[in-house]
This record gives sequence, C-alpha cells and structure tokens, in this order.
Amino acid sequence: MSDLNNRRVAKNAILLSARMIVVAVVGLYTSRVVLNALGVEDYGIYGLVGGVVGMVSFLNGAMGGATSRFITYEIGTGDYGNLRKVFSTSFLIHLCITALAVVIMETLGLWFLHHKLVIPPEKMFAANIVFQLSIISMAVSFTQVPYSAIIIAHEKMNIYAYFEIVNVILKLVIVYILIIANTNKLIIYAVLMLMISLATALFYRWYCIRHFKESVISYKMDISYAKRMLTFSGYDLYGNMSVMVYLQGLPIVLNLFLGVVANAASNIGTTVTGTVKGFSWAVSSAFIPQITIQYAAGNIRNMESVMKRSIMFTTLTFAICALPFFVETERVLYLWLGQIPEYSVAFMRMIMIVTLVDYLTMSNNRGIHATGNIKWISLISGSFYLICPFIAYLFMKLGGPSYSPYLVNVIMLSIVSVIGFNRLKKQIPEYNIHSYVYLILRTFAVIIISGFVLELLSRLIIGNHYPVYETSFWSSVLIVVCTLLAGAILLGVLSYCFVFDIAERLFIKNKVAQYIKKIQKC
Repeated sequence: MSDLNNRRVAKNAILLSARMIVVAVVGLYTSRVVLNALGVEDYGIYGLVGGVVGMVSFLNGAMGGATSRFITYEIGTGDYGNLRKVFSTSFLIHLCITALAVVIMETLGLWFLHHKLVIPPEKMFAANIVFQLSIISMAVSFTQVPYSAIIIAHEKMNIYAYFEIVNVILKLVIVYILIIANTNKLIIYAVLMLMISLATALFYRWYCIRHFKESVISYKMDISYAKRMLTFSGYDLYGNMSVMVYLQGLPIVLNLFLGVVANAASNIGTTVTGTVKGFSWAVSSAFIPQITIQYAAGNIRNMESVMKRSIMFTTLTFAICALPFFVETERVLYLWLGQIPEYSVAFMRMIMIVTLVDYLTMSNNRGIHATGNIKWISLISGSFYLICPFIAYLFMKLGGPSYSPYLVNVIMLSIVSVIGFNRLKKQIPEYNIHSYVYLILRTFAVIIISGFVLELLSRLIIGNHYPVYETSFWSSVLIVVCTLLAGAILLGVLSYCFVFDIAERLFIKNKVAQYIKKIQKC
C-alpha cells in the first residue's frame, strides 16, 4: 500500500479514535444518569422494545452491504458516472425497503409486542409509544445508508469527528431534561433520542449534497445496477436475516427466562462493550474502504496487507481498552452506575469475549464482500447464526447458567470464523491465508496471555485489600487507570516481540529514536 494511503488510513484512525474518546466519556456518564433516572425496569423496556424494531434490520442490512460495496468499488475503478447511478439506485431501493419494514412492524411487530414479550401491564402504554418512535427512527436510519456509505467510501472520517461535538451537546441536554422531568421519563427519553437521530441524518445528508456531486438523487432507477445490487443483497439477505435472529433473539431468550432485569443487565454490558468497541471500530473503519478499493484495482497483495493490519490493530486496540473492564468489572460498574445490577458482571465479561471473536468473522467477510461473490458464505455462516438463539433457549431450558446464550455465541462465532478462512481462500486463491491465520493466532495468544497475567497481578496486589463497596471513588479510579496502563504496557511489549513484523518493528524503533533525539535537544 502506498505511503499516501498509509497516511490517510493513519489520519482517519486518529480522527475516529479522538471521536470515540468523546463518545466514551459522555456515553458512560449519560448512561449512568439515564439508568438512574429511568430505573432498571424502564431501562430494560427501552432496550427490549428497540430490539423488536431492530428485528427487521436484516432487510436494510442486506442492501446496506451491497450499497457500501458497489459505491466503494466504483470509487476504486474511478468511474464517477457509474458512481452516481449506483448512489441514486441504492437510495430508491432503500426507500422501498423502508416502506416494507414499516408495514411489517405495524402488523407483526405490534402483535409480538402485545402478546409475546414479558412487560408489566402498567408499562404497556409507554412501551407502545417507544415502539412507534423506534419505527420512525428506523425509517430515518434505513434511508441514511447511502449517505453514510458515500462518506466512508471517500474516507472523509473527519466529518464524524466534527459532528460528534454537536452530538455530545445534545446528549448532555437530554441528561439535564431527564433529571428535571417528573413524569413519563421513558417517553421523554425516547422522543429526545429520536430528535437526535433526525438531526444527525439531516446534517450528514446536507454534507453529502454539498461536497459530493454523485449524492444528488436522480429519481430514475438504473435497472442494470438495480439487478446486480439486488442479486448481491439477495444472497446477503439470508445471512443478514440470520444475524438479526441471532442479535435480537438472545435478548428475547433472556427475557423469557429471567425477565426485564436481565435485559437491563444485557443493555448495560452492551453499552460498556459498545463504548470500548468504538475505539477499535475507529481503527477498523479507517481500513475498510481500502480493502475493496485495492481489490477493485487488482492489488491483491496490498489488499492482504490492509486486511492483516486491520484485524491486528483492531483486536489489539479493543483488548487494550477492554482488559481493565474485564479484570475490574465490578469496580467499573460500581464507579459508573453506583450499583452492580444483577447478572451485569457475567454478561459484560461474556459480551466482551463474544465481541473479540466476532472481529474474526467481520474481517473475513470484508475480504469476501470485496469480491462480490458472497453466496456461499451467507448461506453457510447464516445457518450457524440462525440456530444460535434456539440452542441458547435449549441450554436455558435445561437449567444452564444465566450467561448460557453468550457461551453459545462464542462457540458459534468460532465455527463461523473457521468457515470464513476457508471461503476467503477459495474466493481469492492468490491470498496467503496461512500467513493471515498465523498472524491472528499470534495476536489472540498475546491478548489471552495479557489478560491472564493482568488478572493474576490484580488478585495478588489488590485482592481483598480494596473491596469494591468500601473503596473511595478516586482510589477506585486509580486502580482502574493503573490496570489500563499495565494492560497497555504488557500488550505492547508482547505484541512488539511476537506479533509485529520486521518493518513494523523498524518503524517503531525509528519513531522512538526520533522522539528521544527531540527530548535530548530540549
């Protein structure tokens, strides 16, 4: 990959990481206030009802993958006439999908809400309001996909960093309103979150229309591109539908056996892990466009290099952020929420493990999607995703532990990852799959060893000397920060020795040498 592309990827990774720091700080604070303001029950209802609406996301997800792939591919070929056709065609298709999704939710979705979910009767009115507002938010996000895809394909990641300032202000306003509100806090929260979604969509659309000529919609669908995109998304539809069942089915299994308290614990774990995942997503997103662009240009070796660096830096970034949360889970939850809700500790740890394994499937899928031939990976891996909630249900029915659904998750994702390695090699025979897998094994080994050593050190040094409920706020903060620094140093040293290649080690040595010289001159 050229130096220009390397610099662009590095710049985008830095910008997105800075964005995620802001998101993390504000997100953790606002989540605590929202949980305290709504209460565990309402907080669980909000996540559960939103999950029901999310069940139709597979319709949008299938077409979203096609939109992103075709837009990025046309940028890679340099044909901007075709790029304009792809954008307009994709928007019109997403508009039709939105209409279909609304009809499904207003019929089957309402029936499921009233007759299948376990929600206290006195909360049904609020749940219905949240349901309708979630449908509107869904419609906005569905039609937003082509605009987001064009920004990412052009690698204009800075726009996300800039707009996050506005988002932060809006979320802090929501927190203030919830604090002073006396009644109907769940409904107020849902309304305000919808307003943020609308504001975000309007801003991104304005930016695209102003800066990218191809984003001006022509209400004339290109039939040839529509057929190709629908064929691509048709193969992807089964896979995305299966992922939807997998993602939304597990919270429903938890609800059926453990009630809304478990849903609240799951939401807490997902929120924390999502915040941590955001940092690694920032790194990953900087690499995504280059994978398809390099494939479109016929540069398989460059594509291979991008994918290797993507999975390596993504998982290491996630591990650096996640290890202190994993080792000091109870302390982090108590610092954040002022309480440790039931199930939350086990759920948060398991969700982090699930996320780490899921990075393998995402990395493989990006390479396969770049080829445009996704039929078999969607059918095979989709089947494993589809059966996951049913196996989780069986585990819970047989008296398995509360975290059984997440344990099933890890097993299924591991199988899907192995399948992905095989399909990637078949789709791109020139791809050096052995080198790719060897890098992943080294990276995961370093992460596991670091976690084990960090857990051991925590028990030996901290142990029972600083109990969670008796330790002062700043002492707890210091313990978490020290755990973060120790994990980062340990991961960094082990990665340098066992993960990075010669060129990457040389780059680090040169940067350290330059930094030392600057200090000596001062």
